[in-house]
Amino acid sequence: TRPLKSPPPGLQTNPIAGVAINMGGQSLLYNDKISIRLLPNSFVFSCLDKYIGWESYKPEIDKALKIIGNTGQIVKWNRVGLRYITEYLKTDLRNCTKFSFSFGFQDVQSISTAFRTEFEYKSAKVILNLNNKIPIVRQQATNREPEVIPTSIIDVDVIREPLEIEKIDDLAGIIDQVHEIEKEVFFSLLTDDFLKTL
Repeated sequence: TRPLKSPPPGLQTNPIAGVAINMGGQSLLYNDKISIRLLPNSFVFSCLDKYIGWESYKPEIDKALKIIGNTGQIVKWNRVGLRYITEYLKTDLRNCTKFSFSFGFQDVQSISTAFRTEFEYKSAKVILNLNNKIPIVRQQATNREPEVIPTSIIDVDVIREPLEIEKIDDLAGIIDQVHEIEKEVFFSLLTDDFLKTL
């Protein structure tokens, strides 16, 4: 890990290179790729900017879990959840997913749509949220008025619980399994034509 240049406000540099700790604020650990927040009974890992890809993200999670595990304070891991949220500006999900946003009023065309479902899949709970053309106010450029932009969101949350994991290596394996389910659900939603544009 390379040294942390300037941690976000409220964080202090820790003797562990590239990691900052703030016991009273939002983030528990931080480096230039991810942050980790401590919530009641959970650690939440997030990319700082855009998603950096699983090949880069997973090693950062593994490093942080080793640091946390080496404290000896965690006895058991009882839940693993991975959530992937993707935003598409000025995109209609009806044109890029295999999902049909329709209901009983055949002549009515929705301006925006929100859909949420929970289901069991491969020993995991999946929470899927699809939001189509939701108006979101965004700052487009400096010295310009904010603009309302229709934004579509695909949000896939995959959870494995209850678990009784004591070893970090076993936890890492479950995280990989949950990631595979998340990928499968996400990519199964997209049309072949849209997949070619990614």
